[in-house]
Amino acid sequence: MSLIGRGLGRLFRGVTLLWQVCVCGLANLVRRLSRKSWADYALFELSGQLLERRPERHRFLSRLSTGKPGLTVEDLHDALRQVAGDPDVKGALILVKGAQLSLAQAQTLADLFDRFRAWNRELYPDGDAKKVVVYLESCGNAEYVMAAAADRIYVSPLTEWSVLGLRAEPVFLAETLRRIGVEADVVRVAPWKTAADSFAQSEMSDAHREQLERLLGSWYGDMVAAISGGRNLGEEEVRAAIDRAPLTADDAAAMGLVDGSVYEDQLADELGGGKDGARIAPFDRVSRLLYRRPLMRHRKRIGVISLSGMITSGKSRRLPSGVPIVGGSTAGSATIQQLARAALEDERMAGVLLHVDSRGGSALASDLIWRELTLLNRKKPVVAYMGDVAASGGYYVALPARKIVCQAATLTGSIGVIMAKLITSGAEGKIGANRVPVQRGRNAGIYAGDGPWREAQREKIEEQIGHTYQNFKRLVAAARQLEPDSVEELCGGRVWTGRQALQHGLVDEIGDLSAAIDGLCEIAGLPTDGTVPVVQVKTDMNRPRPPIAEGSLDRLTGGGGLGELTEIVLALLQGDVATVLGRERVWLLADGLPKRR
Repeated sequence: MSLIGRGLGRLFRGVTLLWQVCVCGLANLVRRLSRKSWADYALFELSGQLLERRPERHRFLSRLSTGKPGLTVEDLHDALRQVAGDPDVKGALILVKGAQLSLAQAQTLADLFDRFRAWNRELYPDGDAKKVVVYLESCGNAEYVMAAAADRIYVSPLTEWSVLGLRAEPVFLAETLRRIGVEADVVRVAPWKTAADSFAQSEMSDAHREQLERLLGSWYGDMVAAISGGRNLGEEEVRAAIDRAPLTADDAAAMGLVDGSVYEDQLADELGGGKDGARIAPFDRVSRLLYRRPLMRHRKRIGVISLSGMITSGKSRRLPSGVPIVGGSTAGSATIQQLARAALEDERMAGVLLHVDSRGGSALASDLIWRELTLLNRKKPVVAYMGDVAASGGYYVALPARKIVCQAATLTGSIGVIMAKLITSGAEGKIGANRVPVQRGRNAGIYAGDGPWREAQREKIEEQIGHTYQNFKRLVAAARQLEPDSVEELCGGRVWTGRQALQHGLVDEIGDLSAAIDGLCEIAGLPTDGTVPVVQVKTDMNRPRPPIAEGSLDRLTGGGGLGELTEIVLALLQGDVATVLGRERVWLLADGLPKRR
């Protein structure tokens, strides 16, 4: 039966390949007959928030939205791969209009430009190299770091070169809270765990300042190096330009920072190509006439589990951005558990990419996710890719991965634990509220906001976070193969950039999402030529999968709705924050981190 099955499989693949050859041949014939409609440059526009992958949106929310979904890095990656394969298109033109980029995203786009040129050289080693042209309407830190990786940069005549450097200015609210009768009581493992400093401190501590100086120093060095390499300028020249900024477009051009200042309608003439200038067209029109090659998809596939937002117990929630406290999404341990089990049972799924973009959250939820991913990794390889931030609980959940990839500007680490509560008795007194507790059990009110922790209670809290912290460090030492005695120097809540984390052995590689996927394919014994499908892992949360016993792994043969939104909104209106964030008190949270734009 297996021989018959393999034979039918080969027959099906042969028929599929023959069909693709016929379709591609016909499409290329139509392309040749439509020569006058060819474009010189495929046009892409970056505006608003840039996502790494295409989001899985709830059907109801999709119906409410209007307009075309924004371009994602995944969309741009796939499109540039098609452009690279066409022998006649000269390159890609990227219009940047109000794009909200972080430094990590800028580095990802810079990597993508290099990859685009590599694809082109591989297919046409003797042909003219395709160009990446970037047009900037605004020119800040992240936009320019991305543009510096392009072959040519243009700005509008009134655009300022505003690469001003980096600045962090956390706001401390302890005195403000005292004026309204509120005080924060915080227990943490070390002074570098600064998640609650905004509420508990009136000024910046020495440890907090040392951490910010270290982070900004690393990012600034990466910025200068990227600009220097991309524009062929000395690093001292770049630093001098930043110190002189903001610069006019003409000054930036004179210093070699940009290639010219033109209006958007003048780009065709600037890029040349004939008496009417270069032919520029949006990619969705260009794609219809691009040269096509048969592509035989591999039978196996790579699954992606996305973990984004605050880590909480229960199901993940995807909500409209701006919901108080929660923001746009939470990563629920129950959801991630179900996704991991679905990937484990999917015979066609050869490995899983864990995409983390989270500052952490509940210690309990993080540990439950860690366990499920550990079981998954024993049967199928897991590789973690960190987005803008994967810190504290976000780093905890990445530990089971066989390989961790991140960008140089990614924030990670923050290996530490914190617990805090707000004491509101003073505020209640100011408005005439009288709290009258009645309890049984000495510590029934340990988390209540009517007063600070007593000495015995504080000892209990310190015992709780100490236990969690020691477990966190143990897992880090084991996963990263570090000496237990040396781990403390990397922990204590210290936050690291991706480059610093690589130097300390907390991650394995600096790179983009594609590099992480290629690494996973290599581990799984799959080709890295783009023929392996990359799909989002899905499961029906209304039909939960039971846990798979640890001892049965070797016997395996295979490899949010409107109601939730209503529940969240009602809970917030009623002041029931616990419904939203879960009832855990021990947090692996890295909050109040500096922006990287």
